[in-house]
Amino acid sequence: MSYQALYRLWRPDRFDRVVGQQAVVETLRNQVRSGHIAHAYLFCGTHGTGKTTTARLMARAINCEHPVDGESCGQCQPCQLLQQENNMDIIEIDGASNSRVDEVRELIEKVKYPPQFGRYKVYIIDEVHALSAGAFSALLKTLEEPPAHAVFILATTDPQRLPTTILSRCQRFDFRRITASDVAGHLARIAQSVGVAATEGALFQIARASEGAMRDAISMLDLCISYGQDHIDEAVVQSALGLTGSALRFAFVDALAAGDAGEALRVIDRLLEGGGDSAVFCRELVGHLRGVLVSAAVEDCASLLDVSPEDAARLAQQAQALGVERALRAMELFTAAQAEMRWATQPSTVLEMTAFRACRPQIDRSLEALTARVEALEKKLEQGFVPAPTAPAPAAPRRAAPAKAPAPAATVSDGELWQKLLARVKKEKLPLYSTVRGASFLGLREDNALVCFEPEMGIFHDMLAQEANKALVERIFSELTGRPIRLQLSISQPPPAQLPSQEDTLRAASSLFGRENIEVVDE
Repeated sequence: MSYQALYRLWRPDRFDRVVGQQAVVETLRNQVRSGHIAHAYLFCGTHGTGKTTTARLMARAINCEHPVDGESCGQCQPCQLLQQENNMDIIEIDGASNSRVDEVRELIEKVKYPPQFGRYKVYIIDEVHALSAGAFSALLKTLEEPPAHAVFILATTDPQRLPTTILSRCQRFDFRRITASDVAGHLARIAQSVGVAATEGALFQIARASEGAMRDAISMLDLCISYGQDHIDEAVVQSALGLTGSALRFAFVDALAAGDAGEALRVIDRLLEGGGDSAVFCRELVGHLRGVLVSAAVEDCASLLDVSPEDAARLAQQAQALGVERALRAMELFTAAQAEMRWATQPSTVLEMTAFRACRPQIDRSLEALTARVEALEKKLEQGFVPAPTAPAPAAPRRAAPAKAPAPAATVSDGELWQKLLARVKKEKLPLYSTVRGASFLGLREDNALVCFEPEMGIFHDMLAQEANKALVERIFSELTGRPIRLQLSISQPPPAQLPSQEDTLRAASSLFGRENIEVVDE
C-alpha cells in the first residue's frame, strides 16, 4: 500500500475534531441542527487553518439524513456516498485555475441540475479571490438567487480582493491562526498514535515554525519523523527544518544591544558553520524582535508570545537593554533584509551588512538611526557622562544690537536655562528638538553660549550649525537671558592617550639599542 501523508490521514472527518476554530464550528453546527442553511458562505483565513476541510464537513452535514448534534451520522447512504472523492454532489473548484468568465458561466449552467443523492448540491470555490472581474460579475446573479438545492461555499486567504457585491451576499466566517499550544497538543496526539516519542520543546518549535497553520505543522512533523525516526527532540527539529534555535537568536540580539558588530558577525559565522540558513535565521530574528517589543509593552508576555517563562524573562531583559526605538529600528532593518535576501546571490552578506547597520547607527543617516543615537547619548548622560570641555571656537563679529533690547530675564542657572531653551525649541520647531537635545550645554561665557557635541554626534553638530537653525537657537537664548547671545558650537575631543611609563620607555629603548648603550640620567 502506498504511503499517505500525515496531514491527509489526520484531516478531520467531524466538526468536533477541527482544532482552534470553536466559534466557527459551533455556529455551523447550530445551523445544521436548526435547518437554517444559508445559500452562500465565505470562509476567510490564512492557509492551513481548516477552511476547505470545514467546507467539506458542512457539505456532508447538510446532506445527512439523520444528523446527530449538528454532525453527519456517517451511516446513511448520502454520508457514505459523499465521503467518496468522485461524488457528484460536492463540487470543488480551484478559483486560481478556473478564473476566466467562460469557466464560471459553464459552472452556472450546471447549477440548475438537482443533486444526485442528498438534499443540496454544494459548490466549494477555493481561492475565490483569484477570479477575474468578469467571472465575479457572471457569478453575482446566481450567488444572489441560486436554486433551492444549491449552496456555495467560497474560501479565500485574501477577502480584501473580493467585490463588495459578493461579500454582501455571503455569510462570512473568519478562521483565525491556531495558537502554538493548540498546535503542539494536536501534534502530540499524532506522534503518540504513530509510536513516535516527541519532546514538548520540539513540538512547540514545530508549532511556532508553522505560524498558526495546522496543515503546515503536520507536514513538518511528518518530515521530522522521517529524519529522527522514533524520537524527535529540539536538535532533530532544528536539523530537519533548518531552524537555528533560541540560543543563537538571544546571543545575536545581545550583540545588537551592546552595539558589538564583531560579536554579531561571530554569531552569524557560527550559524553558517552549523549549516544554518541565513534567510531562515533572518525570518526567525524578526519574530524574536517582535517578542522583544511585546515584552517592552506587556509585563506578562509568556502566554501572549507562546514562550516559556524563562524565555519571556530574557526577552524582557533584552527589551530593557535595547530600548523600544532601537528594537523597532532593528526589526525594520531585518524585515527589509528579508525581502532583499530573496534576490541576493549571497544572502549571508546581506545579513552581515544589516547587522553592521543595526549595531552602528552612526553609519546610517536615516531618522530612525539618528533617534537611536540620541537615545544612546541620553543613556550615557543618565549614567553621569560629561563630555570633555574644549576651548570655544573664535567668536565671530557681533551683530548689530536690535533697536529695542528684550526685557531682562531673571537670573537662572545654566541647567535651568538649557531646559527652558529645549522646551522653547520643541514648541517652535519640533524637528530641531532631537538635534539640540543631543548636545551638552557648557554654560554662558560673556555673550556666548557654549554648546558641545560628542565626536560620534557630528551630524547633529552640522545640522545645528546651519544658519536658520543657529539663528533660531540664538534668538531663544537672547530672549531668555535678556541680552544678545551668540551660539558657539564645538565637538569634544577624545581623551589623550596615556603616556608610557619610564619603565616601558626604557624596555623599548633597550630592545632597539641594547641596555649597555643606554644611560639613565634622571630616574
